[in-house]
Amino acid sequence: MSDILVIEDEIVLARSIVSFLERRGYSARFAVDAATAKAQFDEAAPRLAILDYKLNEDDGIDLLRWIGQKHGATQVVMMTGHGDVNLAVRAMKAGARDFLVKPTPMASIAAIANELMLDEMQGGLDRTGADRIIGRSSATNSLRATIRTLGKSSPTRPGILIMGPEGSGKAQTALALHETAAPGTPLSVLDCSFCEIADLEAGYTEALGGTLLLRHVSDLNGQAQARLLQMLQRDATPPALIATSIKHLLPGQDFPPELLYRIQVGWIDVPPLSDRAADVLPIADYFARLKARETAQARPRFTAAARAKLLEHDWPGNIAELRNCIDRAMLLQKEGRIDAADIRAIAATNTSDITTLTELEKGAISKALARTGGNVSRSAELLGITRDTLRYRMEKLELSRK
Repeated sequence: MSDILVIEDEIVLARSIVSFLERRGYSARFAVDAATAKAQFDEAAPRLAILDYKLNEDDGIDLLRWIGQKHGATQVVMMTGHGDVNLAVRAMKAGARDFLVKPTPMASIAAIANELMLDEMQGGLDRTGADRIIGRSSATNSLRATIRTLGKSSPTRPGILIMGPEGSGKAQTALALHETAAPGTPLSVLDCSFCEIADLEAGYTEALGGTLLLRHVSDLNGQAQARLLQMLQRDATPPALIATSIKHLLPGQDFPPELLYRIQVGWIDVPPLSDRAADVLPIADYFARLKARETAQARPRFTAAARAKLLEHDWPGNIAELRNCIDRAMLLQKEGRIDAADIRAIAATNTSDITTLTELEKGAISKALARTGGNVSRSAELLGITRDTLRYRMEKLELSRK
């Protein structure tokens, strides 16, 4: 059995993937259509097939089913179009082990080859730095890159604000940033929702020479804000600041400008899990392996039906909800196998009479664009987000400038 077969009708892309994999020590080949792929399977079935769902006149799902029937030992990863979760679900039900979203970063292809072929996912639980951020979506690759960029060591580290919805992984992002920027230095974590002056002073002192992480920073009361600013201005070498928030901070309304300008020099947007479906399966597998280690169980395996069910849910509670679901599945699983019946996300309440966050966001962006005549930079300023973030959200929501 050879290593990897890339089934992709774009010859240049197929050759690039093969060349990339070969440089990393894999034996790789490519096929441009179903007939050629079947012939190569019959000659020497690969351990892993990376299959494009669209092969000119050929149907990738049909070929996937053929592989499952004739060469069941081969693991198949389906490459789908951007945002096509329904196709990914079909691929899971048809026997695919995982999926990648096109355009697919080469780093993601290498990561999935490592996971599925070398089975290195038995290890890799104790991650540090940017590697704490699990997933292979474009959004997650960008998040890791941002952490590495902002985490470059310097004598004076700027304050970084981490924005994102509840449960999206802001605290993990903050820890990754601290470990990247200043490994081995103190990290003091302060929950601003329950912060008294004495707590702030103790946490600040503990963070000297390292990082002060202000969770839920928008909840920091006026007295604590004033005291924090006083300590920052007093010390020649204050601790670096990392703050997390689910809402935008405005000078004068939420914070005195002098403090806000210290907290928010750099900026990281953590996207909701619904925007990075390609991350659901690797994150679920990570949490399952973590729970297995904690409870001294064997590594669990997800059935095809379980993987499909994970992809069908939109995860309004983000990564926190997914972890809760996997912890529950680990209680229900039998003989090291997690099936669809074990995937039980906490049911959402009836929201038929509530405007969804997506609808609110779409309306706010549309209004800002209308007010600025389609100027993206000025619209981003009105919305309190970066220009790149606005462009990403416009693409996601399929909004044009007009």
